[in-house]
Amino acid sequence: MRRLYYIILLLPLLCACAFQRHKVLWRERPIPCLKRIVVIGFRPGSPTFKGSSYMRCPISENTFRGARVSDKVIAYMTELLLRDLSKKDIFSITYPEEVKREFLDLYDSIDNANRKLLLEYLRQIGLAFNADAVILGHIFRWEERIGSDFAASRPASVAFDIHLVGVEKGEVLWSDEFDKTQRALSENLLDIKTFIKGKGKWMTARKLAEMGITNMINRLIKSQKGCER
Repeated sequence: MRRLYYIILLLPLLCACAFQRHKVLWRERPIPCLKRIVVIGFRPGSPTFKGSSYMRCPISENTFRGARVSDKVIAYMTELLLRDLSKKDIFSITYPEEVKREFLDLYDSIDNANRKLLLEYLRQIGLAFNADAVILGHIFRWEERIGSDFAASRPASVAFDIHLVGVEKGEVLWSDEFDKTQRALSENLLDIKTFIKGKGKWMTARKLAEMGITNMINRLIKSQKGCER
């Protein structure tokens, strides 16, 4: 009876430790050293999106409030991704144009593939270019600010994610996401970083997205510190 009593007392602690350990392993799972990356670039969260609803990422299966995304936005975000990945010459990069030129049919099939098939597509593309990993992103929402720097009737709102898929096993090595609608500092004191980076202004969708993607890629580049080049 006494043994059962001690087990009951310890059970919450054991469960908490187990949960915390799993959480730490998930968040701190190391990314292997990478030299060559194939960049697919950004794709629309849903190629057939109609109206305002929720979208599901085909890789993470997380959901995001959706809004129509133009081809111009897709191209702009891909440029930002390439710009930040090229910092400090950490990676040797294969550009989206090269992928599209060599694998047009496969490139166009990416948007409609399920998770298993999508990861295999990315793996095969990476193998063809003798790469270590392939990077792909989805844009789910892009709502422009209505108003000016100091008075906005509707703030900018963007949502996107990025996935790094290893070529060896076709598994996701790293994922990150950015889902943000700018708010006044008085409404959200915890988001003071956005307020400071925006210099106290209402940011455009481009500025908000640039802040997000730069932080994401900086974290990826930081993971490569100590790798031989």
